[in-house]
Amino acid sequence: MSKAHVETMYERLAEGDFGVVFERLSPDAPWIEAENVPYSPGAPLRGRDEIQKTVFDAHERDFAEFHVDVRRIVDGGDTVLVEGRYVGTTNAGTRLDAIFAHVWDFDGDKIVRFQQYTDTWQWRRVLGLD
Repeated sequence: MSKAHVETMYERLAEGDFGVVFERLSPDAPWIEAENVPYSPGAPLRGRDEIQKTVFDAHERDFAEFHVDVRRIVDGGDTVLVEGRYVGTTNAGTRLDAIFAHVWDFDGDKIVRFQQYTDTWQWRRVLGLD
């Protein structure tokens, strides 16, 4: 997977096309949300249905507006690092502006692992969990 493919994936995500992730996601690939982020079940998610319900549907439920602002993509061959900020406003009107890093591992053009890192304190604060 090249940097250009990952850039295209984030462009499609910005348009609301979450299916782009699932087009390349290996069925048994672990999807790991940051520890203590509200959408983390405490173990890797696996499969489209589990990821869609736990992550993407939850964002749509909790946020009136939500964007992934990509600042940098680093191509490491089979591993691609994406840095940026999550920016949005919850349905309750609280603003989120949290740093993130996404680590994507690939085998050819298939995603075989995803790891998220983010400011979990801010997520919990804006969603009223702490």
